[in-house]
Amino acid sequence: MFIRGPIPAASRLALATAVLVALCGQPASAMDDTGTGGVVSTIDTLRHAGDWTRALALCEDALRSHPDDVALRRRQVLILADAGAVSRARELARRLPDDPALLARLDADAAAHRATRAVRDAVAPDADPYAAADAAVRELDAVIARHADDPAIVRRARLDRLVALQGASRDAEVVAAYDAMSPAEREALPPYVLRPLAEALLDRQRPEEAAGLLEQAGPAAPGSIPEGESDPAIVLMYAYSEAGQYAKARQTIDAAAAAQPVWLHPPGQTEPEANPHRSEDDLNAALLRNYAGLLADAHARLAAGVHEAPASAAWRRELGNNERARGWPRLAEQDLAIARGLDPQDLGARMGGLETRRDLGDFPGVEADLEAIEARYPRDSQVQRQRDAWNRQRGWQFDAQQTFGHGNTIDYGDRDQDTQATLASPLLADHWRIYGIARHAQASLPEGDAHRTDAGLGVRGEWRGVQAYLQALPTRGTGGDPTAAEAGFDWAISDHWSWSTDASSSGADIPLRARYYGIHGSTLDSTVQWRASELLSARLGVQGANFSDGNRRRAADLGVTGRVLTRPRLQLDLGADLYTSHNTLDDTAYFNPRRDGAATVNAHLDHVLADRYGRTWHQLVDVAVGSYAQQGQAAGWVAEVGYGQTWQPHEGLVFGWQLGWHSQPYDGRRETRATLELTLHWGE
Repeated sequence: MFIRGPIPAASRLALATAVLVALCGQPASAMDDTGTGGVVSTIDTLRHAGDWTRALALCEDALRSHPDDVALRRRQVLILADAGAVSRARELARRLPDDPALLARLDADAAAHRATRAVRDAVAPDADPYAAADAAVRELDAVIARHADDPAIVRRARLDRLVALQGASRDAEVVAAYDAMSPAEREALPPYVLRPLAEALLDRQRPEEAAGLLEQAGPAAPGSIPEGESDPAIVLMYAYSEAGQYAKARQTIDAAAAAQPVWLHPPGQTEPEANPHRSEDDLNAALLRNYAGLLADAHARLAAGVHEAPASAAWRRELGNNERARGWPRLAEQDLAIARGLDPQDLGARMGGLETRRDLGDFPGVEADLEAIEARYPRDSQVQRQRDAWNRQRGWQFDAQQTFGHGNTIDYGDRDQDTQATLASPLLADHWRIYGIARHAQASLPEGDAHRTDAGLGVRGEWRGVQAYLQALPTRGTGGDPTAAEAGFDWAISDHWSWSTDASSSGADIPLRARYYGIHGSTLDSTVQWRASELLSARLGVQGANFSDGNRRRAADLGVTGRVLTRPRLQLDLGADLYTSHNTLDDTAYFNPRRDGAATVNAHLDHVLADRYGRTWHQLVDVAVGSYAQQGQAAGWVAEVGYGQTWQPHEGLVFGWQLGWHSQPYDGRRETRATLELTLHWGE
């Protein structure tokens, strides 16, 4: 016998009646006086078809007339064992003539039954979540040792052991056992072991093989899924999704949901019951869209699910996770707290709460809470991923950027380059980092070369929704600039509003051409942004620069960006920008129009070329076109084009490159500049 799921609800009453017949006995008249041969054959047919209720009732009828018939009594034992009444089956088997094979089979059945319960039964709040499944593994090991001379029992016990191992989150052992199987053994795997094997293969990042196993099992017929189990189509959906086959994943889960009725009509009840399998399929259909980047579609489905089932911790938890992905961490925090209140043992809600606090920069207590979760769920892959992500976020951070330029602009000359690198310490006292920063810029101007080198130290603090920094960078290079003192903050006022400001006493934004002539200056840049979601945002920025030659530059920009296309692995944003500036001096050696302005429309395309278990490859396209006007000069067109790629070989390490080209008029002549930008990020 293989491990089977709980008996469908529609059959429980009839089966209970039949089992009662076995325990107490009731008169029946299913037998005639012609013998038991035909009835035994019918019983066997019903039993092998899984119709245990009718098989047991017919067997009990036959035993009324032939109480000493060994064949009937043996079938009674086998049917009870098949139906899960293993203890009663073993009790009756001991009354039969000596049958070691039957007793051995029942020994294995008992172990398999306990393994099934260990995997499926809910765990008490204070209990070890792995204890029951680990005990089932040990019991099955004992069965294998006791019946080592019976290949059939050993093989079945080993398969049952795989189920118990997967229930104990010992997926590496499951996959090792699977890898040791011959092709013939894999082809002969029974249906009940395919799903645990597939889940273990998914945990070990082998989605194609997991999908193959579930395809071999075939879809579950409506009404055939036991109440305590989820739809196998959900695991198949994740297998397709993680293998990069979004269309097949969507088709699988949508078809599974459509096949499940919304309401069930249990026998003997006048009121229908909500079908938990339909709700679970609908929930995972929303999650698939969330993972594919279709956040608005997923949010609409999740919000509707919460409205229909406000007491469901799962729907509320995933709504919170979606809100965090859409950039609403405070709203997410509220919904995740509700989910945890509905189900204090919901691990996903606890993990989501930790991620939300990390997104907000609310670090105190994160480590202690994560350690408490790890102590209870040390084998859980979700917990392990959370640990890895937190270690990256609180650990060392390194960023480097190198830009090479070539063109004929007044500020950059024929050739230029700019380098910047930052190395930040691990998080100190849950709030602080100390970092070193180095910057170097160089330009080949018609008058000669100009360069600037800054290197110094800074401190950065982070609190809930607020980041601030202060750094000092002694400067060397053309123009003899003083030491730069720089400070700034980034304040996430709410889920929709943010404000950032940066100030420098000797700004890196001062053109190198100005420095060549001994001119330096201080700068201020402040921006307020409103962000509805990933679909729409707007910003207003103001900038100021006070040059040492007496010039005062004031500028402002306004921008709006909206997402016009969202597809799995593809996003297109369109936007519009306005810019204007004013300088108090107009006769300077650097780019300095008395008044100027620009209006542009822009597009940004993000196309995911590959995405697999933290390894991603994106291509990015940026285009902007518009008009530029300068006081005293005719207006002209302005354009900027960029193409680049980012490659993440694993989480915490990202390389990038971009080619760019820019053109605009200035003082009656057209300036162009081509750039190559290289970036590196290590950390989180």
